[in-house]
Amino acid sequence: MRSKLSLEQLNALSPAEFHKLFENVVESWSEAAIFCSAMAPFKSFDSMITIFENYLQRLSSENKLRILRLHPDLAGKLLDTHQLTEESSYEQTCAGLDKLSANDKDRLTKLNEKYKEKFGFPFVVCVREASKFEAILKGITERINNSPDMELEIGINEVKKICRLRILQLVNNL
Repeated sequence: MRSKLSLEQLNALSPAEFHKLFENVVESWSEAAIFCSAMAPFKSFDSMITIFENYLQRLSSENKLRILRLHPDLAGKLLDTHQLTEESSYEQTCAGLDKLSANDKDRLTKLNEKYKEKFGFPFVVCVREASKFEAILKGITERINNSPDMELEIGINEVKKICRLRILQLVNNL
């Protein structure tokens, strides 16, 4: 595990170093790090997180959809075959999604498929905040009844939570 950056170290990063370090705080969407690096120096870690959140909020609906489509299925094939990004693997493992019973995995897979069929992107939830399998199941079961526009915004808000936690893993926010 790498040591966490101080604010001084963060602000001393070159744009290329910033891009490399923060390239996956938004799942497989390095454009966020590229855009946000131009806002340096940062007054605080919270201000940097706000810049990432505002970046996500201001995206077109089309780009928000693209970001949501980059997220892996929860407890899906990519987890089984160890093909998730390092960050997603850590998050899904922390939530115990790698240790589901065959029955629970099947239930979640069916709900994921139904959700994707309706919305055109996978169910995205900050699993580190909804760390219990029952909470994840409850969330997908409730959210599948939302409108596409509502679910797009909820999904992006979950991406913001994931982004915030991923940033806090990289910085020394004391």
